[in-house]
Amino acid sequence: LYTIGIFLALCKDADNFKYREILQYIEEHTQNLNSNGSKNRVLAAIKKYYDYLVEIGRRNDHPCRTLILKGKRRKGVIHHDLFTGAELELLMEREERYEELKIRNQVVISLLIYQGLSSGEMQALKVRHVDLDAGTIYIKESRKQTRRHLELQPKQYRLLDKYIHVIRPQLLRVETETLLIGKLGTPLTIDDINYLVSTFKILFPERNLNPKTIRQSVIANWLNEKNFPLEQVQLYAGHRWISSTAEYRYVPVEEQRTLINKFHPLG
Repeated sequence: LYTIGIFLALCKDADNFKYREILQYIEEHTQNLNSNGSKNRVLAAIKKYYDYLVEIGRRNDHPCRTLILKGKRRKGVIHHDLFTGAELELLMEREERYEELKIRNQVVISLLIYQGLSSGEMQALKVRHVDLDAGTIYIKESRKQTRRHLELQPKQYRLLDKYIHVIRPQLLRVETETLLIGKLGTPLTIDDINYLVSTFKILFPERNLNPKTIRQSVIANWLNEKNFPLEQVQLYAGHRWISSTAEYRYVPVEEQRTLINKFHPLG
C-alpha cells in the first residue's frame, strides 16, 4: 500500500493510465530496486489498485492484468496456506515410541516453531551455538539469511539441556560438533529434517506442512498474531531486506480498500 501511495503521488492521472504508461512507470521508477522480484512487487501493488478500480466500477478494463516482467519471479507468501501459533504447538505434542528420538524430534520442532529456522540453518547448528546460561541460540549467516542471536523459549531450556547432555551422547556414533544427530548416529541432513517434518502431516492431512511453510507461518505470526514491529521481525527472521519481511503482513480486504481511499479518495 505504501507502493500504491508513491504511484498515485507521482502519477496524478493514474486512473486513466494505459498499458504503455504503466510499463513506462515501471521502467523509470524501479531502476534502483535491488532485484527483479522487487519490481514484480511494485507491479503487483499497481495491479491490485486497478483491480479495485474495476471492482467499484471506476474502470471497465484492467490496463496491466497481462503485464509480466521478464526474469525469475519470486513467489509471494500465500497467507491461507499458513498455520496459526496454536496449530504449530500441536507438533510438539506427538507421542513417540523411543524416548531419545522423542526428545531429539522435539528439539527440531521447537527450533522450527519458536525460532523459525530454515532446514539449512538447522543443519548448520553446532553444540557451541546453544548458550543455555544466556538463554540464546546463535544462527550463522547463510547465503539467504543474516547471522543472529535468538532467545530460547522457557520450555526449550530443559529440553535442550537434556538433549545436549543426555540424549545426544547416546545417539552419537561419530565425532562431530553438529547439534542435531540422526538415529544412525550421524549429523542430520536437510533431507532428514524435511522427512522428519513430513511424518507430522497426519496432523494436517489436507495442508502443505513442511519446514518452509512452518518458517513462513512463524514469521507471519510474529507480525500478525503477536504484533511485533516490522524491523524486529526482520531481525528475528534474518531477512536482508525489510521488503521480504513486509510480505508476511496480512492486510484484510476491507482495510486494503480503506487505505487505498486514504491515498486516493474516489469520491
